[in-house]
Amino acid sequence: MSFVSLGCAKNLVDSEVMIAKLGAAGWALVPDAADADAVVINTCAFIDPAKAESTETILEHAQRKREGQQLIVAGCLSQRFGEELQALIPEIDGVIGTGAYASIVDLLEDARAGRQPVRLGFEAEPEHDFLPRLITTPSATAYLKIAEGCDHPCTFCIIPQLRGRFRSRSEESILAEARALAAGGTKELILIAQDTSMWGRDRGFRRGGLAHLLRRLHEVDGIAWIRLLYLYPATVDAELIDAMAALPKVCPYMDMPLQHVSVPVLRAMLRPSNGERYLEIVEDFRRRIPGITMRSTFIVGFPGETDEHVAELERWIERAELDRVGFFVYSREAGTPGADLPDQVAEREKRKRLLRVRDAQRRASERARSRRVGQVVRVLVEERRTLRSTDPLLVALRANAADRSRAVLVGRSAGEAPGVDGGIVFRGGAEIGSFVDVRLEGNTAFDFYGSLVAAGTCVA
Repeated sequence: MSFVSLGCAKNLVDSEVMIAKLGAAGWALVPDAADADAVVINTCAFIDPAKAESTETILEHAQRKREGQQLIVAGCLSQRFGEELQALIPEIDGVIGTGAYASIVDLLEDARAGRQPVRLGFEAEPEHDFLPRLITTPSATAYLKIAEGCDHPCTFCIIPQLRGRFRSRSEESILAEARALAAGGTKELILIAQDTSMWGRDRGFRRGGLAHLLRRLHEVDGIAWIRLLYLYPATVDAELIDAMAALPKVCPYMDMPLQHVSVPVLRAMLRPSNGERYLEIVEDFRRRIPGITMRSTFIVGFPGETDEHVAELERWIERAELDRVGFFVYSREAGTPGADLPDQVAEREKRKRLLRVRDAQRRASERARSRRVGQVVRVLVEERRTLRSTDPLLVALRANAADRSRAVLVGRSAGEAPGVDGGIVFRGGAEIGSFVDVRLEGNTAFDFYGSLVAAGTCVA
């Protein structure tokens, strides 16, 4: 079998589970789809570009499909358009949605028998055998999905239709997976869900559920870092911030998508609160966790947004001084309430607004990066890389050392999440998957570079 996993880290976990289930049933994973008896494409359907990428990938594999090979389409695009996909692309042999991954082995066998199965729906309890998993991330890092689905009514978002209502995994299930991951060499757990900070509210925790879970995960031997992604402003509580401040293994890192700060836009989005409250949350994190790295995402061009709303967002960005921000233009998704709202913004205007807010954040990010230069940080070493001779990182490293080689090590500190925040490039002798101390000597627009220092000197 061959696997293609598109979209977010939550999708990647689903792919890893399916790969392991098929492996346990005797299927071997091969890198080249041309050599595989079956190809599984785990799709994304969050916004139009993701749907386009998923559809193009399916069509590419359908065109190259050889006789006797099965083509299975999984994931969010399947959940939303399963039967339509199979009707439009007859080369598809089976479709499996986001809540039916436990039956991937049976589905593939049905497909081999020519039955063209379609399996959709959502599981009531997301306990569906997250073990075993075949980890595809760098050896020391693994994502840990602690919940499935979403209850928030954001008018721009299709996720509740694709993933169902919010369902927390049980504490026992999460801990069992964490222990298994640690036994397999994982040192960094990255907790993910559509709303990570909501964990436990459907299991009896009115407050402090995620804080409780962090304390239990902190006890797992072998885990050095616990990173939180995708907090939600209305479900972040004081107990969570206190736990992050008190637990040494929890990375001083906050990723909380805010989407906008102007009250009229937030109301139209059915998002909570306002920009001033968001600033209070940011300051609460900074006060309790000095040196925390803070990341968010925002949408521009939502229906009804005006120039003044964008200017308000620009002013907020300048006040908040977040370390990193991702920006998206609003994608008009059929089936969401936002698609039917009046005062839709023209695509050209969306792009202009995107450039405005990106420019405001660029200045804030540059200041944040400059404050880190000179620090010594603990780095998780992830890969060896040979840089191009013209790479700005290599030019900077050669300017600071006599070593003229292009070989470097690349890793991340507690202040960088994989895939979105860049990394730290340095030279020296270190094992992949080990922790070392690196002095940050400078940065490019995305990465830091530095030099290896003696053990025991880490201060950040």
